[in-house]
Amino acid sequence: MNYPLSSPWSILFLGLALPLAAEARCITTRYGETLCAPAESRCVNDRYGDPHCSGSGGDAVLDRYGTAVCGVGRCVMERDGNVMCSTEPRGSAALDRYAKAVCTGGCEPAQASRCKPLTK
Repeated sequence: MNYPLSSPWSILFLGLALPLAAEARCITTRYGETLCAPAESRCVNDRYGDPHCSGSGGDAVLDRYGTAVCGVGRCVMERDGNVMCSTEPRGSAALDRYAKAVCTGGCEPAQASRCKPLTK
């Protein structure tokens, strides 16, 4: 019987992939420092290379001007360039067939004021 993880290649792949997954929430600043996001938050570098993070369970993305904006839950950019986010922490957001946001608990515009600067 052939098991999916019985191959040495599978084990090697998992060994290489797990450290990469652990680094996914860390970003490099414009000064070359690597900083890691707080638990359950997401971070993004703005157009100047400065890192900004969402609150717990939220999302951080760049708007059409390269400004970091954050939401309570996940965010998506609509066709007109507006960033809309779920009103619930860890809530989902997606685009419908008309490129309009559909979100868990309803949608609200992302705000720069919801972002926090990432520091050591």
